[in-house]
Amino acid sequence: MLNSSSSIRLRALPSIALLAGDGASATHVTAMGGAARFADAEQLIASGFAADVIVLCAKEAADARRWLQLLRRNPRLGLRPMLLSVSHGPLVDSLSDGLATSADDALRYADDLRARWQALDRPEPIDGDDRLLSFLYLHPEYVLEPVADSHDERDYCYPLADLYSLEHEDGFALISRLQQRGMLKVLRLVERLHVCPDCASAHLLFNELCPQCASIDIVEQHFLHCYACGHVAPQEEYLGRGGLICPKCSARLRHIGVDYDRALETMACKTCSGRFTEAEVKARCARCRKQYPTDALMERRFHSFRLSSAGESAARSGSVGDLFALIDEVSHAHPAYFGQTLNWLLALNRRHPEVHFSLLMLKFSNLQALAADLSRGHLARMLDTVAQRLRALLRGSDLFMRDDDGLCWLLLPQTAAAGLAVLRERIEALSAASTQNDGRRIEMAIATVTSALLDQSAGDASAVMGRLRGAFD
Repeated sequence: MLNSSSSIRLRALPSIALLAGDGASATHVTAMGGAARFADAEQLIASGFAADVIVLCAKEAADARRWLQLLRRNPRLGLRPMLLSVSHGPLVDSLSDGLATSADDALRYADDLRARWQALDRPEPIDGDDRLLSFLYLHPEYVLEPVADSHDERDYCYPLADLYSLEHEDGFALISRLQQRGMLKVLRLVERLHVCPDCASAHLLFNELCPQCASIDIVEQHFLHCYACGHVAPQEEYLGRGGLICPKCSARLRHIGVDYDRALETMACKTCSGRFTEAEVKARCARCRKQYPTDALMERRFHSFRLSSAGESAARSGSVGDLFALIDEVSHAHPAYFGQTLNWLLALNRRHPEVHFSLLMLKFSNLQALAADLSRGHLARMLDTVAQRLRALLRGSDLFMRDDDGLCWLLLPQTAAAGLAVLRERIEALSAASTQNDGRRIEMAIATVTSALLDQSAGDASAVMGRLRGAFD
């Protein structure tokens, strides 16, 4: 939001900006009497007019969508109420605040938002995370719904989140990050699709193939089985002038179940002449053209979201929320389970020295300092990048746990000193990978120990973990 020098609080008499081109409905324009009229979004932005509410009277959906996108991205007007004179479909309507058929409707809507606008008396949100949180706070009834879009390779999109996301990401990444931080709550499952494992596209083509040679040139046929000689052949080969006659033994087939029956094979391949009951089904991605069995496809779920209580608090106060929730998504083990597993490995190693393990403690040492200098969205993206790369380094058998002190623990079964050294080097490289253009980066402190360095007096899991904690004291 804007600071005190350029307040965005609503005045006693809200001002209306009406966007209406040459083809706009005269009825709708007249209903907005008293509004300042502009031909398009570019003209409104260039004018510097401080509208408290904006009404878009566009003849075409494409114009309405373009105007809304320009206005929502504008730092000065992006969070102002924007109402449509008519509905233009979900892809457009989801970028607006709703419909208004008269000036009274627009003024009433702006007045209803007065208190929530005044609660956001803090610097303007500068990034996508913050702007989306602020928008949802100003619109408590707004639901982030996935919208079907045949032009989108995912088949569904979140138009508002796509609009506020950065150039190198999409709305799914933005929503996922806010959900992991506890800023959004799931309302319901809207759709579930299967997507390509390689490029995640939902545009899939399903083909029936010959299970013997994988040819697509297959046809459905009816096969008959002659009881007299056991011959099985397509029905066409049995057809004669007098009815059904076996082409092998010339027996006349009059009664099904007595002279003949239908064989199980109902399909034939024109390439290899094979016969089969069921074809093999495979999915080919229309985007990358790769082909997979149907059981290899990935599942993608599309939910609707609303701002959570934690998200409302973060939007109002500007706090960063629980950034560590992004790290917990790596594979968070319960502390009791983590301690029990470590005790078990300690006991196993003492009895069987050939069974070894390593323990690594990780501390993000400058998060508070970064939170004081960077926007919450910027810091969340940095930490999310680190979390994703950390997840890629771990094996399925490794255990990750974060304790109440903000320390992250990695328990690595069957990992000796050499393997631990390689992992430590790769984790330390994550800090360099998080470096921003201004030189800021997430600093990490690491302490490690291997089972080979622990003797019989090392104690239990608590003692070993306490020993590593001492490295940071």
